[in-house]
Amino acid sequence: MCGMAAGDTDPYNSQRTVRLTIGHIIDKSKGGDDSPQNLRAVCTNCNEGLQNSSPPKPDRILLLAQVRRATIQDQKILLEWLLKKFNLEAHKIEPKRKS
Repeated sequence: MCGMAAGDTDPYNSQRTVRLTIGHIIDKSKGGDDSPQNLRAVCTNCNEGLQNSSPPKPDRILLLAQVRRATIQDQKILLEWLLKKFNLEAHKIEPKRKS
């Protein structure tokens, strides 16, 4: 949720490193279950601070800016994921070459 990875320096205590735990996407108190589709890795800070709330959805402009900053390979992986998620026909897409 916060982008931290296991072993990163804990932003709240520089003497510790970040530890990951399993958290629910939809909390059990809100009807979620323990299925793998409803679980994700979260740092202990996010998991403890979550308190049955969800992070805000990212702003579309910020999201697109992040995609534009990603490598071509990561953009292709994202495209493949979106095509699969929305059951769309995949087309071979090559990046534009600079002349």
